[in-house]
Amino acid sequence: MMVEPQREGELKPGLGAPLLEVLVERRGQPTIVRLASGNDLIVYDVVWGRDLGDVWEHVTANASPPMPDREIETFWMSDVVSIVDPDTRRVLAEQTADPGAR
Repeated sequence: MMVEPQREGELKPGLGAPLLEVLVERRGQPTIVRLASGNDLIVYDVVWGRDLGDVWEHVTANASPPMPDREIETFWMSDVVSIVDPDTRRVLAEQTADPGAR
């Protein structure tokens, strides 16, 4: 998928958009975000953006509404390996991660 770096103006979908769509569809449901580092995050909701010049989205998860039992997480979509349903362990989406890319 070819993506232009983010420019001033309207936020455009980046390289992580297909996986972000899955997270948005699951809003409110626990979802495992598996990172290239081997860490798994439990995500309930996401907000994202792209900095000027970036092709990947940065994400803040579990911030709205704030819940005492949920950690607010931040990550780059370039670091995501897969999105997993924690109940069925089914992989809902996956990609080849590009850790450190922005």
